[in-house]
Amino acid sequence: MKSLYSNAFARIAAIASMSSMVFGAPAFAQNPSAATATCDIDNARPQAVARATFSMARAQAALKAGTPAKDLRDVISVLNTPSAKNENPIGRAYLLGQAYMLLLEQPGITPIATRSSIGLTTDPAGTIDLFAAADSMWNVVEASSPACVSVGRQWRQQKTWLNITNAAINALNAGKLDSAEYFANRALLLDRNAPYAYSVLASVAKTRKNYPVAGEYWKKTLAAAGTDTAFNDVREHALYDMAATTTIRTDATTGAEKKALAREAINNWNVLLGKSTDDIQNTFAVQNLAKLYVVAGDSLSTGKIYAPMLAEPGRYGENTLMQAGVLASQFKHPDDAARLFLAVLERNPYQRDALNDLAASYIFLNQYDKVFPLVERLTAVDPSNPENWMLNAYSYAGLLKNTKPGKLNKQYTDSLVFYNAKAEKMPVKVTITEFSRSSDSTIIVGMIENRSTAAKTFPLTVDFLDNKGQVLFSETALVGPVTVRGMKEFRIKSAKGGVSAFRYKPLT
Repeated sequence: MKSLYSNAFARIAAIASMSSMVFGAPAFAQNPSAATATCDIDNARPQAVARATFSMARAQAALKAGTPAKDLRDVISVLNTPSAKNENPIGRAYLLGQAYMLLLEQPGITPIATRSSIGLTTDPAGTIDLFAAADSMWNVVEASSPACVSVGRQWRQQKTWLNITNAAINALNAGKLDSAEYFANRALLLDRNAPYAYSVLASVAKTRKNYPVAGEYWKKTLAAAGTDTAFNDVREHALYDMAATTTIRTDATTGAEKKALAREAINNWNVLLGKSTDDIQNTFAVQNLAKLYVVAGDSLSTGKIYAPMLAEPGRYGENTLMQAGVLASQFKHPDDAARLFLAVLERNPYQRDALNDLAASYIFLNQYDKVFPLVERLTAVDPSNPENWMLNAYSYAGLLKNTKPGKLNKQYTDSLVFYNAKAEKMPVKVTITEFSRSSDSTIIVGMIENRSTAAKTFPLTVDFLDNKGQVLFSETALVGPVTVRGMKEFRIKSAKGGVSAFRYKPLT
């Protein structure tokens, strides 16, 4: 799951890489009094706050030159005198919170600093945790009014928070669990309302097999992500991780515990299906739910898995709909399967498996007239597979069985014999075993069976198509020599992507 986890944090990594441009001081912070319209901060009293306001203005002006540290120390020094602490605690906290956050970004400043190095005169040889100090100041500001909460959050999510959060993510991806845990907890000192650090801690706990702790952190991740679309990746990653981990635990146990975990996993996968927009995750959800309902002793509920896809197919991706259709077929619901395969073909008319499976569903439903046009489309993309022509033979057999004696019997019989013979006499059989595609790669794998009377090498030319049937590019593989009645695998891998379907030229 490393690649998925990295994707979940692509947004935070991208922000961190350009934080100097995006996360300088918020615009209103250039002049603290400008914040009074939404967050009522008195910066004029007592005298210490007024002096600190002036020093902060100078520090802000010095930011471009990279020399604000002296003025920031002045702010910290004047606001930590005994006389400055009580008369205007909110104004004091607002300025100190800014000073601590901006000081953390300066060269040579460490998060755990000597008190005298940042302008404190009491206990000068002692240390101060600037993360904790900033947090305590913003807690005061945020508690003063709802309007000040957003002000505090913007200041909390400065470059220092971005860097420490990114450090936690990088450490986790490198397998350095202790470092990941440390950095994540440090990030939470600055901002407990963002989901990233919680997700890191959940993954650390999961890796250590401390599942109760992981579960609590996943809950915190989801609570912090809320419904904010900016957090879609981290939200979906947490939902997936919860479901996948519970499924692994289900597989590893027995008895009553196995059934209980299966029910928990079912709930987790259903939550994911209800919220995720990721086609791959949703496909895994359908696959795992099918297994888990059986383990939980509730196989009759498998129809619940794909019911949302029948009701709202446009919300789900092609792979999810395809997997749902296969599931409906396996549990003997060809009518549901047909609707799902049709939904696939509506967005990708050349999808080979959907064409094949829809035709098979119509045969089970005795809707034979619908099979023949599908076979015509199917053999256009997969022409050297005898099984495709057998779909016509099965359909004519069904028509013959369901027709009263009369003129049509001979026609149906002749057609049945024709397509059966056509399939049997084909000199080569192509079977596709894998078709994988992404935005930057395409793989097709299969077997060629030589059904002729002489060994041959087959030139297999595959056209890769978009969802309108236009050829994006073509690849050719020489497969062979293939012995008489022998089989040989072919594999075509291209660095080109964006493919929806394929077709290949007939082999003889």
